Amino acid sequence: MSDSAPSVPASPPTRRYRWAWWLLGILATVALLIGLALYFLDPWLKQKLEKQVAEQTHGQYQLKIGDLRTHLFSGSIELRYLRLRPAAQVADTLPRLRAAAARLTVSGVGLWEVWRKEVVPVDSLALDSLRFALECFPKKPTCPDPRPLHQRLPLGLPGLRLGLLRLHDAQLVAQNEAKPLARLRRANLTARDLLLTAAGAADTQRLAYAAAWQVALRGTRFDGGLHQIRVGRAYFSTDSQSLTLRRVQLWPARPDEPRHGAARFRLNLPELRAKGLKAARWQHLRHFQADSLVLESPSLSFWPPDQPPPPVWKMLAPLLGRADLKAGQVRHGWLAFAELSHQPVARGINLLGLGIRVDSVAGRNGSGRVLYARRWVGSSGRITGTFSAPTYPASIAQLNFDTQKGWVRLRRLALTPRFRPAELNRRVGYQKSTIALRIAELNFQGVDFPRLADDKDVFVSRLTAERPRLYIASDGRGPLTPYPSDITPEAVRRLKFKLDVRRFDVRNGRLLSVYRSPATPIAGTLRFTRFGGSIFNFSNTHHQTPATPLTGYAVGYLENQCRMEVHLRAYLLDPLGRHTGWGNFGPAQLTILNPMLLPTREMRFESGQVQRIDFTMRGDQKQVTGTMRARYSDVKFQQLRYKKKDDKIDKTLWTRLKTGAINAVIRDQNPRPGGRFVTGEMTSRREPRFSVFSLWRQGIVSGGLHSVGVPQKMAQKLSQSQDTAPLPPAGAR
Repeated sequence: MSDSAPSVPASPPTRRYRWAWWLLGILATVALLIGLALYFLDPWLKQKLEKQVAEQTHGQYQLKIGDLRTHLFSGSIELRYLRLRPAAQVADTLPRLRAAAARLTVSGVGLWEVWRKEVVPVDSLALDSLRFALECFPKKPTCPDPRPLHQRLPLGLPGLRLGLLRLHDAQLVAQNEAKPLARLRRANLTARDLLLTAAGAADTQRLAYAAAWQVALRGTRFDGGLHQIRVGRAYFSTDSQSLTLRRVQLWPARPDEPRHGAARFRLNLPELRAKGLKAARWQHLRHFQADSLVLESPSLSFWPPDQPPPPVWKMLAPLLGRADLKAGQVRHGWLAFAELSHQPVARGINLLGLGIRVDSVAGRNGSGRVLYARRWVGSSGRITGTFSAPTYPASIAQLNFDTQKGWVRLRRLALTPRFRPAELNRRVGYQKSTIALRIAELNFQGVDFPRLADDKDVFVSRLTAERPRLYIASDGRGPLTPYPSDITPEAVRRLKFKLDVRRFDVRNGRLLSVYRSPATPIAGTLRFTRFGGSIFNFSNTHHQTPATPLTGYAVGYLENQCRMEVHLRAYLLDPLGRHTGWGNFGPAQLTILNPMLLPTREMRFESGQVQRIDFTMRGDQKQVTGTMRARYSDVKFQQLRYKKKDDKIDKTLWTRLKTGAINAVIRDQNPRPGGRFVTGEMTSRREPRFSVFSLWRQGIVSGGLHSVGVPQKMAQKLSQSQDTAPLPPAGAR
């Protein structure tokens, strides 16, 4: 008998692992079903998307997807070779457009949130190589859906949170009935953390739902109707709060067509940079805010409108309610105003504006701002223009100003006539002097820039002209001017703006007067040198009263030898133009007047010594009167005659007889040998066609002639005489 127990037989393997085979079978079936679903999902989804586009556009557009692949485990979908094409005939309610893209990738989609109708998270959406062409706008467009984007999401989703949106290498072309409207050669766009929900729309820190944007554009062109715009490159980033535009060009779309009163521009701007740009405030609050805006080397030609435009803040009202810019700067600019008679052109413009604010408050008079800025500091290079075009080309070599400190400085001013006096007389049909002016420096101090900007009124504390050079040339051939002169004291009353210059100084000036009379072709000259003086209270405001009128004085030298001093007092608001003047001339030889007397009056001083001349005069709209006290000795005149054959002025038998008669009549000295002092009386009628300077000259001539013995009536007549003759022929000197 054996000690070992019999062994128990084991269970069959098929019974022990039968449940595992069932599990493997179920998993295989599920895997097979999933595989079949995945195999048929992509074609089904591709067909579904293409069919949905056709249904939503009522057969007007067709979407073709070259390839569609889904990845359920990663929650992503990739579409390749997308094409959107219009039907042969598109309804007038839809635009006619074409679109194509190489690839559209959506990854990290929260399918569970889609199933539960919650805010769906999406990791990224990328669109590569988009080509978009708008061929025609609808003639009867339907009203667009007024709801915001987050309320128009598909599947009725309450929102979408997109981690990254990327558009790479996009192109756009837009036209309307074969007329080009816009073109974008290349665009790259990146947006981070887009929250397409009501909260994202209300978040004032977000721009267009996104926490950050980065946009790069290249080769942009746009037709705005009156103007066309081209931008070589554009870059915008909310992270760096910057906007950069390069190679900006703007020009009239149809320059040959009439403007019909509208403004036109031609702009070439190499670069524009904006920093500290708060773009989200613009979207949510309609408030443009930036730290700085810089325009590099802009070149602008401007055709002004026929009617004054509305204020800047009104023109910008459709885009924004307010704009704030800490600093705006123009560097090395160029500006020209076309279609203006003055044809002004400014070069080398440098301009800095601080504290710029544009809205109705800043644009109101009395805001204390100058053109919306707290302060402007500027300079320029050469400025050119033309007065009485085309007669007087003018230029300024340099301009500097500061509105906060209230000063303006102009350097090397020049006004040069293009025509000689004889030619100018022929052009206008009457006698008209030509003026050439050069000023080394013109300084304005205490300028009230806010009043100048608000009311166009000129208030200046002090104006100084350094080393002015004035050249006046006249030709006595031709009729007298038919127009009244504006260079008169009473003309200040007719100004349409307020003018108040507290003090005007002239330092080290020179004046040359040249006159060609009909008697001889030789021009007479008269020079004033070392000229300086001051005028006080040159104003048409409340500062100008009978008790506080304009006053002034001037000191200079006639022919650089005879010292002269003149004083003036005039109430500029007097409708009768009344004013007074007084002064004196120092010791001099009378022969210094021969360069003017001999060519123009065919007479000269052979001798004569002046010790002193004192005069007083009173002028108004009718005449000038006064007295002249002249101390002189050994006065001798010589009458001569111009000989055309010899082209010189010489003696004749007749002039010798006239010389003897003149010297017999005039007083050769004053006081007389017996000690009696003779005072000359000034009396001369005022001609309204001549300036007040001509009136003063008439008074001096009248008093001078009377003081040397010419009868008063004859002296008055001689002082009022004006040369008239036929206009000079073409080419005459």
